[in-house]
Amino acid sequence: MRFFGFLPFSGEVEVMAGGGFFGSLTGTVEAPGQWMVLVTGLFAAAVSAGTFAFLASEKDLLIGRANVLGTVFHEGGHALASVVTGGGVYRIAITSADSGATWSWTPSPWSRTLTSVAGYAMPSLAGLGAAGLLRHGYAPAVLALTTLVMVLVLVVTRDLITFVAVVALGMVTFTVWRTAPGWVQNAVAYGEAWLLLTSEIGGLGALVSNRVRHGLRHHTDDAAGLAELTSIPAFVWIAGWFVVIGWALEKAVPLLWP
Repeated sequence: MRFFGFLPFSGEVEVMAGGGFFGSLTGTVEAPGQWMVLVTGLFAAAVSAGTFAFLASEKDLLIGRANVLGTVFHEGGHALASVVTGGGVYRIAITSADSGATWSWTPSPWSRTLTSVAGYAMPSLAGLGAAGLLRHGYAPAVLALTTLVMVLVLVVTRDLITFVAVVALGMVTFTVWRTAPGWVQNAVAYGEAWLLLTSEIGGLGALVSNRVRHGLRHHTDDAAGLAELTSIPAFVWIAGWFVVIGWALEKAVPLLWP
């Protein structure tokens, strides 16, 4: 649950146009084999299932903790929407692999609505963007941009748990980006793309499950916040997020498959 508080192929690096961050944006690696795309996709599906199990029944599966990447992007989506619509961000907190909060200010009800909507939409849209880059071999760019995202989140980090989570993710992507061979870059970048595309499926499923089991009132998630803000029922917002995720997957799968 995210609370609305308005992570046999042998390709090597082929092209590296200059050094540093901007050079990595145009560097490419060979396309991976089908097995790598399949394995990373199955891993992401297992992570999403683990997330649902934890949020719906509190069964803590170790694999579900990899969903911390999606949680960071979820909270980053709130922060980005707030800034883009004229507001700002006080703080982002990651409280567990599956939950976090963003404290922000917004100048209008329209801004508050978009800020809240952006959380569940952001990971799958970021995953679609990563798939578009990977289609053309830009695994280094995916890793470089993810590292940049982690640096930006650190600017509004105020607690140790968030600091450790964000630094760990950033160090993984930075190290792979700067030192790893092409096949490792592909494995991490494809895994990231799949994780982002699927990370919110388990969370949204848990929102539905919790409402079915415990009723429609007294929830504190993004859907409940939007229902209170707009008088549009929470299930409408949940359905809308499922549509966004489904659309992103439909567009991304052909891009990711070799």
